[in-house]
Amino acid sequence: MKALVIALSLLANAALLAAFAFRPILAPPAVREFFAHPFSSTTATTGTVAPHASTPRPVAAEKLWTQIHSDDLATLVARLRAAGFPPSVIREIVRNRVNDRYSARLRALTEPDPNTPYWKQPAYSYSADSKHLVELNQLEHERSNLLRSLLKDDTADTSDISAAQRRQFGNLTRAKIDALQRIVDDYSEMGTAITATMKGVTLPEDREKLALLSREKNADLAAILTPDELADYTMRSSPITNLLRSQLAAFDPSLEEFRAIFQMQQALNERFPVSMSGGAISTGDYAERRSVQQQLDDQLKAALGDARYTDYTRSTNRDFTQLSRLVQSDNLPPAAAVQAFDLRDTVAQESNRIFNDASLGYDDKKAALQTLAQNTRTQLLATLGPTSGPAYVKIADNWLTNVERGSAVSFTYNTGGATSITSINGVTAMISMGGSYPSYRRLQPSPSNP
Repeated sequence: MKALVIALSLLANAALLAAFAFRPILAPPAVREFFAHPFSSTTATTGTVAPHASTPRPVAAEKLWTQIHSDDLATLVARLRAAGFPPSVIREIVRNRVNDRYSARLRALTEPDPNTPYWKQPAYSYSADSKHLVELNQLEHERSNLLRSLLKDDTADTSDISAAQRRQFGNLTRAKIDALQRIVDDYSEMGTAITATMKGVTLPEDREKLALLSREKNADLAAILTPDELADYTMRSSPITNLLRSQLAAFDPSLEEFRAIFQMQQALNERFPVSMSGGAISTGDYAERRSVQQQLDDQLKAALGDARYTDYTRSTNRDFTQLSRLVQSDNLPPAAAVQAFDLRDTVAQESNRIFNDASLGYDDKKAALQTLAQNTRTQLLATLGPTSGPAYVKIADNWLTNVERGSAVSFTYNTGGATSITSINGVTAMISMGGSYPSYRRLQPSPSNP
């Protein structure tokens, strides 16, 4: 894949030079005159104008590249700058030349042994104890260092920052982005070296090494970034953010809401760090974690406000997520999903009212609960239509069936519910979104009315 990208990039550079040849006005001022005249043996020796001389030939691009080209990349960069090429073009040309130098070695590390059958694991894999992973990381680090050293001057530092880099780094300057990337690469390499010695088993001393590495990295980042810049970059680059993006899609948070949820999950991870292997939390830790998460969840509720907190708990519920997908696929308005899902609370309130009504006998209560369940199914079908309706009724039947058989239902939001674990560059994180779970009170016939 990298070889293909390199080839395409080289073709793009050739096309750029050809474009300069055909449209000299696009070329840098220092070389514009170079492209303004055709190159031919006739004009060079006799001074006569060749036929169709008004149309420059692409050979001009070839001659320019011959004059600029150098196997010494520092010399190439100097010549490109002297010719007046814009920094963005210089960076692309140099990046392609550097990638070309490393492509063969990277390919040797990433391509599987062609003699290995497809149903078998290749001779090497990129597990925690893989030597190939360490070699690959070192090679990528070497390649990145070379690029930075070639493009470190002020001219390159003022080049355009891509949309992808803005998304990754925020509103940092080019100088800070480059310095930050050096720190990230260095600590990534050290983290990979540590995990390579662990051989898939995370011991307490390994956790301490990784924790120390994380503290040192944060200290180095804090030395080049302001507190606000560091907080922004941490949120942008954290594996927690990757998990929250998908979990909060239906909630559609504002930046401030996302930051509040992120900070809650970050505090939870700092208090209860996850091992590199993503191991399960012990029973003792789990009870303490739920207690701490409940406190953090209360703080989040205060930060979001009651209405948005209700939206948050609803949108992160597994049943609502499934319902939202059904509604989207059926091109129904999002409000239909909310209306259908909120029938749970209506049923919970009404079923408990019926259960507690002392004026009703056992048979009357059971009949009322049965009618409530049947009417709810009818409402769901009317709200969601002939396609999404039956599909969601199958999901809702998990609790509607119990109501129909004579139970009052309640839905309680519990912390520590839906859990996801991910790892990025050796940093493992876990998020717990909580969830609403049904509980039941079943009618019991009196001895006189079996």
